Amino acid sequence: MQKEPKRKQRTFYSILGIISDCIIIPVIIIALFSSFILYSNQRKNEVKTVFGVGFAAIQSGSMRAGGFEIGDIVFIVKTNTDNLRPKSEDYEGDIIAFYYEQADRYVNKTLITDFDSFVEPTIPSENLPKRDDKENLVDEYTKIYFHRIVGVYVDEATGIRYFQTQGDSNASPDSYLIREDLVAGKYVNTPIWVRSVFKFCASGMGMIILVILPLTILIFMQMLSLLEQVSALMAERKVVMGQMKFDDKESINANVGYEMRDFDKIYYYDVSKPEDKLEVRDFLWVYPENVKVSKKQRAHLKAVDTALDIYNKKGAKEYWNYWKSYYRGKQKAKIKLLSFVALYVKGGRTYEDALKLAKIDVKKYN
Repeated sequence: MQKEPKRKQRTFYSILGIISDCIIIPVIIIALFSSFILYSNQRKNEVKTVFGVGFAAIQSGSMRAGGFEIGDIVFIVKTNTDNLRPKSEDYEGDIIAFYYEQADRYVNKTLITDFDSFVEPTIPSENLPKRDDKENLVDEYTKIYFHRIVGVYVDEATGIRYFQTQGDSNASPDSYLIREDLVAGKYVNTPIWVRSVFKFCASGMGMIILVILPLTILIFMQMLSLLEQVSALMAERKVVMGQMKFDDKESINANVGYEMRDFDKIYYYDVSKPEDKLEVRDFLWVYPENVKVSKKQRAHLKAVDTALDIYNKKGAKEYWNYWKSYYRGKQKAKIKLLSFVALYVKGGRTYEDALKLAKIDVKKYN
Protein backbone atom coordinates (compact mmCIF):
# COMPACT_ATOMS: atom_id res chain seq x y z
CA MET A 1 0.00 0.00 0.00
CA GLN A 2 2.95 2.33 -0.53
CA LYS A 3 1.66 5.13 -2.68
CA GLU A 4 2.49 8.77 -3.26
CA PRO A 5 1.08 10.57 -0.23
CA LYS A 6 -1.58 13.20 -0.60
CA ARG A 7 -0.61 16.77 0.09
CA LYS A 8 -2.17 18.09 3.24
CA GLN A 9 -4.79 20.71 2.46
CA ARG A 10 -4.09 24.24 3.65
CA THR A 11 -7.18 26.02 4.91
CA PHE A 12 -7.63 29.64 5.87
CA TYR A 13 -7.52 28.62 9.51
CA SER A 14 -4.35 26.54 9.17
CA ILE A 15 -2.61 29.48 7.49
CA LEU A 16 -3.63 31.64 10.43
CA GLY A 17 -2.23 28.95 12.70
CA ILE A 18 1.15 29.14 10.94
CA ILE A 19 1.18 32.94 11.29
CA SER A 20 0.27 32.54 14.95
CA ASP A 21 3.16 30.16 15.52
CA CYS A 22 5.54 32.61 13.85
CA ILE A 23 4.61 35.55 16.07
CA ILE A 24 4.07 33.81 19.40
CA ILE A 25 7.74 33.84 20.49
CA PRO A 26 8.42 37.50 19.57
CA VAL A 27 5.16 38.52 21.25
CA ILE A 28 6.06 36.67 24.44
CA ILE A 29 9.56 38.21 24.47
CA ILE A 30 8.21 41.72 23.89
CA ALA A 31 5.49 41.21 26.48
CA LEU A 32 7.94 39.97 29.11
CA PHE A 33 10.44 42.72 28.32
CA SER A 34 7.87 45.51 28.42
CA SER A 35 6.26 44.11 31.56
CA PHE A 36 9.65 43.92 33.27
CA ILE A 37 10.45 47.54 32.38
CA LEU A 38 7.02 48.68 33.54
CA TYR A 39 7.31 46.70 36.77
CA SER A 40 10.84 48.01 37.32
CA ASN A 41 9.53 51.55 37.32
CA GLN A 42 6.29 51.15 39.26
CA ARG A 43 8.10 52.12 42.44
CA LYS A 44 10.44 55.08 42.18
CA ASN A 45 12.80 53.68 44.82
CA GLU A 46 13.45 50.22 43.40
CA VAL A 47 15.87 49.00 40.76
CA LYS A 48 15.07 45.51 39.52
CA THR A 49 17.96 43.56 38.06
CA VAL A 50 18.28 40.27 36.19
CA PHE A 51 21.74 38.70 36.10
CA GLY A 52 23.14 41.99 37.39
CA VAL A 53 21.50 44.11 34.68
CA GLY A 54 18.60 46.43 35.39
CA PHE A 55 16.88 49.66 34.43
CA ALA A 56 16.80 53.07 36.04
CA ALA A 57 14.29 55.77 35.22
CA ILE A 58 15.40 59.40 35.12
CA GLN A 59 13.14 61.13 37.65
CA SER A 60 14.26 64.75 37.31
CA GLY A 61 15.95 67.24 34.98
CA SER A 62 19.18 67.32 36.99
CA MET A 63 21.02 65.32 34.29
CA ARG A 64 19.57 67.13 31.28
CA ALA A 65 22.93 68.78 30.57
CA GLY A 66 24.40 65.29 30.25
CA GLY A 67 21.83 64.35 27.60
CA PHE A 68 19.24 62.68 29.84
CA GLU A 69 15.58 63.67 29.78
CA ILE A 70 12.91 63.07 32.39
CA GLY A 71 11.33 59.65 31.80
CA ASP A 72 14.36 58.18 30.00
CA ILE A 73 15.01 54.59 30.99
CA VAL A 74 18.62 53.48 30.91
CA PHE A 75 20.67 50.36 31.54
CA ILE A 76 22.55 50.03 34.79
CA VAL A 77 24.70 47.15 36.04
CA LYS A 78 25.82 46.07 39.45
CA THR A 79 29.45 46.99 39.84
CA ASN A 80 32.46 46.73 42.10
CA THR A 81 32.36 50.15 43.79
CA ASP A 82 36.16 50.08 44.22
CA ASN A 83 36.39 50.66 40.46
CA LEU A 84 34.14 53.72 40.33
CA ARG A 85 35.94 56.93 39.46
CA PRO A 86 35.01 60.61 39.78
CA LYS A 87 34.88 63.31 37.16
CA SER A 88 38.30 64.76 36.35
CA GLU A 89 40.16 66.56 33.58
CA ASP A 90 40.78 63.32 31.69
CA TYR A 91 37.74 61.29 32.76
CA GLU A 92 34.05 62.12 32.45
CA GLY A 93 33.17 60.44 35.75
CA ASP A 94 31.01 57.38 36.33
CA ILE A 95 27.25 57.88 36.57
CA ILE A 96 25.47 55.86 39.23
CA ALA A 97 21.95 55.20 40.46
CA PHE A 98 21.86 55.37 44.24
CA TYR A 99 19.64 55.61 47.30
CA TYR A 100 19.90 59.19 48.46
CA GLU A 101 20.39 58.89 52.21
CA GLN A 102 23.08 60.23 54.50
CA ALA A 103 25.04 57.40 56.11
CA ASP A 104 27.71 57.49 58.83
CA ARG A 105 27.71 61.26 59.20
CA TYR A 106 30.16 61.10 62.12
CA VAL A 107 32.72 58.86 60.38
CA ASN A 108 35.91 60.53 59.22
CA LYS A 109 36.27 60.30 55.44
CA THR A 110 39.35 61.09 53.36
CA LEU A 111 39.19 62.27 49.75
CA ILE A 112 41.04 59.98 47.36
CA THR A 113 43.09 62.11 44.98
CA ASP A 114 45.45 59.54 43.51
CA PHE A 115 43.75 56.27 42.64
CA ASP A 116 46.87 54.81 41.04
CA SER A 117 48.88 54.87 44.27
CA PHE A 118 45.98 54.45 46.69
CA VAL A 119 46.39 51.42 48.97
CA GLU A 120 43.28 49.82 50.36
CA PRO A 121 43.47 49.96 54.17
CA THR A 122 43.59 46.77 56.21
CA ILE A 123 40.19 46.27 57.79
CA PRO A 124 40.47 45.57 61.54
CA SER A 125 38.56 42.67 63.02
CA GLU A 126 37.35 44.55 66.11
CA ASN A 127 36.66 48.01 67.50
CA LEU A 128 34.98 49.11 64.28
CA PRO A 129 33.12 52.41 64.46
CA LYS A 130 29.35 52.18 64.75
CA ARG A 131 27.65 52.43 61.36
CA ASP A 132 24.13 53.17 60.17
CA ASP A 133 22.46 49.98 58.99
CA LYS A 134 21.22 50.08 55.40
CA GLU A 135 17.90 48.56 56.51
CA ASN A 136 17.33 51.56 58.75
CA LEU A 137 18.31 54.03 56.04
CA VAL A 138 16.34 52.75 53.07
CA ASP A 139 12.56 52.42 53.11
CA GLU A 140 9.71 52.77 50.62
CA TYR A 141 10.05 56.55 50.67
CA THR A 142 13.77 56.65 49.91
CA LYS A 143 14.42 58.25 46.53
CA ILE A 144 16.79 56.92 43.91
CA TYR A 145 18.96 59.52 42.23
CA PHE A 146 20.88 59.27 38.98
CA HIS A 147 23.96 61.50 39.14
CA ARG A 148 27.61 61.65 38.18
CA ILE A 149 30.40 60.96 40.67
CA VAL A 150 32.55 64.02 41.34
CA GLY A 151 34.50 62.77 44.35
CA VAL A 152 35.40 59.53 46.09
CA TYR A 153 36.10 59.35 49.81
CA VAL A 154 37.23 56.47 52.01
CA ASP A 155 37.01 55.66 55.69
CA GLU A 156 40.60 54.65 56.34
CA ALA A 157 39.54 52.65 59.40
CA THR A 158 37.39 50.26 57.37
CA GLY A 159 38.09 50.84 53.67
CA ILE A 160 34.45 51.68 53.04
CA ARG A 161 34.01 54.18 50.23
CA TYR A 162 31.67 57.15 49.98
CA PHE A 163 30.78 58.96 46.79
CA GLN A 164 30.14 62.62 46.22
CA THR A 165 27.66 63.08 43.38
CA GLN A 166 26.26 65.92 41.32
CA GLY A 167 23.68 66.32 38.60
CA ASP A 168 25.17 67.65 35.38
CA SER A 169 22.62 70.46 35.36
CA ASN A 170 23.10 71.31 39.04
CA ALA A 171 25.39 74.12 40.17
CA SER A 172 26.73 72.26 43.22
CA PRO A 173 27.27 68.70 44.48
CA ASP A 174 24.61 66.82 46.41
CA SER A 175 24.47 67.38 50.15
CA TYR A 176 25.18 63.78 51.21
CA LEU A 177 28.08 61.45 50.57
CA ILE A 178 26.70 58.13 49.35
CA ARG A 179 28.03 55.02 51.06
CA GLU A 180 29.03 52.29 48.64
CA ASP A 181 26.31 49.82 49.69
CA LEU A 182 23.70 52.44 48.75
CA VAL A 183 24.85 52.38 45.13
CA ALA A 184 22.18 50.54 43.09
CA GLY A 185 24.23 50.31 39.91
CA LYS A 186 26.47 51.98 37.37
CA TYR A 187 25.13 53.52 34.17
CA VAL A 188 25.95 51.67 30.96
CA ASN A 189 25.99 53.66 27.76
CA THR A 190 22.41 53.57 26.45
CA PRO A 191 21.85 55.29 23.07
CA ILE A 192 19.09 57.88 22.91
CA TRP A 193 16.98 55.76 20.57
CA VAL A 194 17.20 52.81 23.00
CA ARG A 195 16.11 55.07 25.86
CA SER A 196 13.17 56.20 23.75
CA VAL A 197 12.18 52.61 23.04
CA PHE A 198 12.41 51.75 26.75
CA LYS A 199 10.37 54.81 27.64
CA PHE A 200 7.71 53.84 25.13
CA CYS A 201 7.65 50.23 26.39
CA ALA A 202 7.04 51.45 29.94
CA SER A 203 4.26 53.83 28.91
CA GLY A 204 0.58 52.99 28.93
CA MET A 205 0.36 53.32 25.15
CA GLY A 206 3.45 51.14 24.78
CA MET A 207 1.86 48.40 26.88
CA ILE A 208 -1.26 48.55 24.73
CA ILE A 209 0.59 48.43 21.41
CA LEU A 210 3.44 46.07 22.33
CA VAL A 211 1.70 43.73 24.76
CA ILE A 212 -2.07 43.92 24.92
CA LEU A 213 -2.71 44.33 21.18
CA PRO A 214 -0.34 41.51 20.04
CA LEU A 215 -1.63 39.20 22.77
CA THR A 216 -5.20 39.99 21.74
CA ILE A 217 -4.33 39.13 18.13
CA LEU A 218 -2.56 36.00 19.30
CA ILE A 219 -5.53 34.88 21.38
CA PHE A 220 -7.85 35.58 18.46
CA MET A 221 -5.69 33.51 16.11
CA GLN A 222 -5.46 30.70 18.64
CA MET A 223 -9.24 30.76 18.92
CA LEU A 224 -9.49 30.46 15.14
CA SER A 225 -7.07 27.55 15.30
CA LEU A 226 -9.21 25.96 18.00
CA LEU A 227 -12.29 26.49 15.86
CA GLU A 228 -10.51 24.72 13.01
CA GLN A 229 -9.75 21.77 15.27
CA VAL A 230 -13.36 21.64 16.47
CA SER A 231 -14.57 21.88 12.89
CA ALA A 232 -12.18 19.09 11.86
CA LEU A 233 -13.36 16.91 14.73
CA MET A 234 -16.98 17.46 13.74
CA ALA A 235 -16.15 16.57 10.13
CA GLU A 236 -14.39 13.42 11.31
CA ARG A 237 -17.43 12.34 13.36
CA LYS A 238 -19.68 12.96 10.34
CA VAL A 239 -17.51 10.71 8.19
CA VAL A 240 -17.35 7.97 10.85
CA MET A 241 -21.10 8.13 11.44
CA GLY A 242 -21.84 7.96 7.71
CA GLN A 243 -23.25 11.48 7.53
CA MET A 244 -20.55 12.65 5.12
CA LYS A 245 -18.61 10.92 2.35
CA PHE A 246 -14.92 10.41 2.98
CA ASP A 247 -13.99 12.30 -0.19
CA ASP A 248 -16.28 15.23 0.52
CA LYS A 249 -14.56 18.63 0.24
CA GLU A 250 -15.09 19.38 3.93
CA SER A 251 -13.49 16.06 4.86
CA ILE A 252 -10.50 16.65 2.60
CA ASN A 253 -9.97 20.20 3.87
CA ALA A 254 -10.13 18.99 7.46
CA ASN A 255 -7.61 16.25 6.66
CA VAL A 256 -9.96 13.75 8.29
CA GLY A 257 -8.18 10.67 6.96
CA TYR A 258 -4.90 11.49 8.66
CA GLU A 259 -6.38 12.91 11.86
CA MET A 260 -8.87 10.08 12.43
CA ARG A 261 -8.18 7.78 15.38
CA ASP A 262 -6.81 4.34 14.57
CA PHE A 263 -9.89 2.57 15.98
CA ASP A 264 -12.21 4.64 13.82
CA LYS A 265 -10.05 3.96 10.75
CA ILE A 266 -10.32 0.23 11.33
CA TYR A 267 -14.08 0.54 11.73
CA TYR A 268 -14.57 2.88 8.76
CA TYR A 269 -12.67 0.65 6.37
CA ASP A 270 -15.00 -2.25 7.16
CA VAL A 271 -18.25 -0.27 6.73
CA SER A 272 -17.16 1.51 3.52
CA LYS A 273 -18.61 0.35 0.22
CA PRO A 274 -16.72 -2.43 -1.59
CA GLU A 275 -16.18 -0.26 -4.63
CA ASP A 276 -14.62 2.47 -2.44
CA LYS A 277 -12.26 0.19 -0.52
CA LEU A 278 -9.08 1.11 -2.45
CA GLU A 279 -9.70 4.84 -2.17
CA VAL A 280 -10.69 4.52 1.49
CA ARG A 281 -7.47 2.63 2.18
CA ASP A 282 -5.40 5.48 0.78
CA PHE A 283 -7.63 8.05 2.48
CA LEU A 284 -7.04 6.46 5.89
CA TRP A 285 -3.49 5.20 5.83
CA VAL A 286 -1.44 7.26 3.39
CA TYR A 287 0.19 10.04 5.42
CA PRO A 288 0.58 13.61 4.10
CA GLU A 289 3.98 14.23 2.51
CA ASN A 290 4.91 16.81 5.16
CA VAL A 291 4.48 14.30 7.98
CA LYS A 292 7.51 12.36 9.19
CA VAL A 293 6.46 8.79 9.88
CA SER A 294 7.74 7.55 13.24
CA LYS A 295 8.99 4.06 14.01
CA LYS A 296 5.77 3.32 15.88
CA GLN A 297 3.67 4.52 12.96
CA ARG A 298 5.65 2.37 10.51
CA ALA A 299 5.05 -0.67 12.70
CA HIS A 300 1.33 0.09 12.78
CA LEU A 301 1.24 0.47 8.99
CA LYS A 302 2.69 -3.04 8.68
CA ALA A 303 -0.14 -4.28 10.90
CA VAL A 304 -2.60 -2.45 8.63
CA ASP A 305 -1.12 -4.18 5.56
CA THR A 306 -1.57 -7.55 7.28
CA ALA A 307 -5.15 -6.74 8.34
CA LEU A 308 -6.18 -5.58 4.86
CA ASP A 309 -4.68 -8.68 3.30
CA ILE A 310 -6.73 -10.78 5.72
CA TYR A 311 -9.85 -8.77 4.86
CA ASN A 312 -9.40 -9.36 1.12
CA LYS A 313 -8.73 -13.08 1.51
CA LYS A 314 -10.84 -14.13 4.51
CA GLY A 315 -13.41 -11.40 5.07
CA ALA A 316 -14.49 -8.98 7.76
CA LYS A 317 -14.81 -11.48 10.62
CA GLU A 318 -11.15 -12.54 10.47
CA TYR A 319 -10.19 -8.91 9.91
CA TRP A 320 -11.75 -8.01 13.25
CA ASN A 321 -10.30 -11.09 14.93
CA TYR A 322 -6.84 -9.96 13.84
CA TRP A 323 -7.33 -6.53 15.38
CA LYS A 324 -8.69 -8.06 18.58
CA SER A 325 -5.49 -10.07 18.87
CA TYR A 326 -3.38 -7.02 18.02
CA TYR A 327 -4.66 -4.84 20.86
CA ARG A 328 -4.71 -5.43 24.61
CA GLY A 329 -6.76 -4.30 27.61
CA LYS A 330 -9.09 -1.35 27.13
CA GLN A 331 -8.02 -1.02 23.51
CA LYS A 332 -9.11 -4.59 22.82
CA ALA A 333 -12.49 -3.86 24.43
CA LYS A 334 -12.86 -0.80 22.18
CA ILE A 335 -12.11 -2.89 19.08
CA LYS A 336 -14.65 -5.49 20.18
CA LEU A 337 -17.31 -2.80 20.60
CA LEU A 338 -16.59 -1.33 17.15
CA SER A 339 -16.79 -4.76 15.55
CA PHE A 340 -20.40 -5.03 16.76
CA VAL A 341 -21.11 -1.45 15.63
CA ALA A 342 -19.80 -2.27 12.14
CA LEU A 343 -21.95 -5.39 11.99
CA TYR A 344 -25.12 -3.43 12.76
CA VAL A 345 -24.24 -0.51 10.45
CA LYS A 346 -23.70 -2.90 7.53
CA GLY A 347 -27.08 -4.38 8.42
CA GLY A 348 -28.75 -1.02 7.83
CA ARG A 349 -28.71 0.58 11.29
CA THR A 350 -27.64 4.15 11.91
CA TYR A 351 -24.39 4.65 13.75
CA GLU A 352 -26.20 5.88 16.90
CA ASP A 353 -28.53 2.86 16.99
CA ALA A 354 -25.70 0.50 16.18
CA LEU A 355 -23.63 1.87 19.05
CA LYS A 356 -26.47 1.36 21.53
CA LEU A 357 -27.03 -2.22 20.38
CA ALA A 358 -23.29 -2.92 20.38
CA LYS A 359 -22.98 -1.85 23.99
CA ILE A 360 -25.74 -4.26 24.94
CA ASP A 361 -24.00 -7.07 23.05
CA VAL A 362 -20.67 -6.36 24.74
CA LYS A 363 -22.28 -6.61 28.17
CA LYS A 364 -24.10 -9.77 27.14
CA TYR A 365 -21.04 -11.60 25.82
CA ASN A 366 -18.76 -10.44 28.63
